[in-house]
Amino acid sequence: MDVTSKRILIHKINNLPTLPAILSKIIELTESRSSTAHDLGELLSKDPSISSLILKLVNSAYYGNLRHISSINHATVILGFQMVKTIAMGVSVYQTRTRSDSHFDRELFWLHSLSVAYCSQVIATTAGLPRDLNKDTVFLSGLLHDVGKVIFDNYFTEDYTRVTELVERKDLWIGHAEMFTLQMNHCEAGFYLARKWQFPEPVTNAIRFHHNLEKCPEQHAFLCAVVHAADHCCRKLGIGSGGDHTLPKLNPEIVKQGLTDEVLEKAMHVVEQNRQQLEEFVIG
Repeated sequence: MDVTSKRILIHKINNLPTLPAILSKIIELTESRSSTAHDLGELLSKDPSISSLILKLVNSAYYGNLRHISSINHATVILGFQMVKTIAMGVSVYQTRTRSDSHFDRELFWLHSLSVAYCSQVIATTAGLPRDLNKDTVFLSGLLHDVGKVIFDNYFTEDYTRVTELVERKDLWIGHAEMFTLQMNHCEAGFYLARKWQFPEPVTNAIRFHHNLEKCPEQHAFLCAVVHAADHCCRKLGIGSGGDHTLPKLNPEIVKQGLTDEVLEKAMHVVEQNRQQLEEFVIG
């Protein structure tokens, strides 16, 4: 793909659908000081895909609840506004259409994304969460770090089929195969969509720079390092799939953010302890 073709690809990404209406309303509601859990529950009940996943999460062993919760209002109270918004964003992105001839395993990818989200939270809290960063932002950054792959798979399926075939044939990291085939990787594609959908700035930067820590703005360096490390840890543990079977090297920049070998080992231990719950939540 030449420079002109790349520009066309960027233009197509920038012309993808705007933020789903239900998600826009959820964000608006969660940012209103006068909104209640009941208000949010009423809105969520109008979207079965989001409300069913929230109920599944709050009742899962992964989330740690032992009693059955059938009310979306009750679930919203337990999870909190911000976590509900986080889940809604993830569902809106990952449950978008995919063609039947896609070679990209969406179920294993969803498991990888959820595991990176969980691992990111564990790493961040173990290392020491900065005051200006909350756990829900960390979770959402991990959940959406590879959203560019969804964009490629949904809207550029033929091109991405060539990427996945190259990955299998040459045993490449998918980011390298994307650059070779599309002259753009999933980080860049994800960034264009995240910017279009007006995701929070920390999340947008984590999507864009989690494989290129040296270029990440200083104020988001910790979050980018956390997501980079979590992606590595989940790949090392073999939970889900990011679309290839490789284990890219850890960027030494993470040490500057306090992400030592000890922190990562502790995080991997916690994730491994919850591996079955994560797999059951996604695969059932």
